[in-house]
Amino acid sequence: SGVTVCVLTLVSVQPGSVGDTLLLTRLEKGTTPVTIRIPTMPDKAPLRSVLSDFDAIQKEQKEANSCTDKQDWWLRRSELDRRMKSLIETLETQVLGCWRVALIPSGPEPGLAEEAARLHPQLGSCGWRDS
Repeated sequence: SGVTVCVLTLVSVQPGSVGDTLLLTRLEKGTTPVTIRIPTMPDKAPLRSVLSDFDAIQKEQKEANSCTDKQDWWLRRSELDRRMKSLIETLETQVLGCWRVALIPSGPEPGLAEEAARLHPQLGSCGWRDS
């Protein structure tokens, strides 16, 4: 109990190709799963580019782990941390946008339904449509 699982899935219309549509699925015990289709906007930060940067950071991290010189290791580590921070900020602001709030675990506050009702009009401005 009290566990929230969020899954980000990259999908494409054509099988075998890298897509630019992101699905965010939120799972919580005792509630219906919620899946949000997050349209990505190529004029901001193409998801492909963000994922490519993430791949490069991971590869360089593996290389840095084999470094034996402490000073060189720390320089590499600091640069990778800076790049990762920038990547996360880009993901939050330019890819997820207002939908990043769906990644935040819900609290035990009883007023959650009221808050959701209050936020409903704002979600509409982000592209939310009731099904």
